[in-house]
Amino acid sequence: MIAGSVFDIQRFSLHDGPGIRTTVFLKGCPLRCNWCHNPEGWERAPQLRLAVNSCTRCGHCSNMCLNDAHQVTPTEHRFYLDRCIRCGRCIDACPVLALEWVGKQMDVDAVMAVVRRDQPFYHTSGGGMTLSGGEPLAQTHFALALLQAAHSEGISTAIETTACASWEILTLIQPYVDLFLVDIKHINPERHRELTGIDNVLILDNITHMIEEGWPIILRIPWVPSQNAEQGFLDGLISFLSAFATPPEVNFLLYHRLDRSKWQGLGGDSPMPDVAAALEEEVAPWISRLAEIGVDATVSK
Repeated sequence: MIAGSVFDIQRFSLHDGPGIRTTVFLKGCPLRCNWCHNPEGWERAPQLRLAVNSCTRCGHCSNMCLNDAHQVTPTEHRFYLDRCIRCGRCIDACPVLALEWVGKQMDVDAVMAVVRRDQPFYHTSGGGMTLSGGEPLAQTHFALALLQAAHSEGISTAIETTACASWEILTLIQPYVDLFLVDIKHINPERHRELTGIDNVLILDNITHMIEEGWPIILRIPWVPSQNAEQGFLDGLISFLSAFATPPEVNFLLYHRLDRSKWQGLGGDSPMPDVAAALEEEVAPWISRLAEIGVDATVSK
């Protein structure tokens, strides 16, 4: 049975495709976006996570740590990821279960057992299963097996992806995907590299082929102040979408700063500690400009 690394399964999700959905989050991603809301999905391997609000600062983890990754005082517990050797001794020592592994191996049957629980709601709401991450295509065979399993049981499927994969991989999964939710972080390749660690040549090529071949696709744009919320991105986006006879729908995702607490729990620091949350009214001019070229654009908070 094919297995993979999963870091969360969210039931009754309403923002990862139409209807009521179960979203399966797979670990591993080739991008390193400054604003990432799921940094626990970057690495394929399990990671240690501290639930800061549950910690009583007793110091047991610090006493057991072999590499001084935990510094605990009566008022603060700081965890340092770069020092962690992932031995797990601190997890065993914590009396309040404030430390845990993020990411576990699950086979297809185990994941589908969770997905099937809400099957009646999928049929009545038009929902289904969504694969997310991380980048689910970083675990190609596992993602394909999950999509095939859901498809064989009549469960609608969607995938949230950066499209940072070979065209062969995308065409491999395409028959089993009812909706592609594809991220665009920026249009300019050098600016994309500054923001995410890689350029976007492959990504935009894939998106172009998907649109031209009529795949069901919604483009999702994380809108992040002082990062990609800039005139150059808007101008490039309009130029890119204007090339299509029928451009796809665009959905803006407003940056909300929830990544900060996640970074703290993972033992790191947010790459954007001073960036403000995005406001819906700030995106309105972008939506208006896109409407002028026939693009239907919406905002998700």
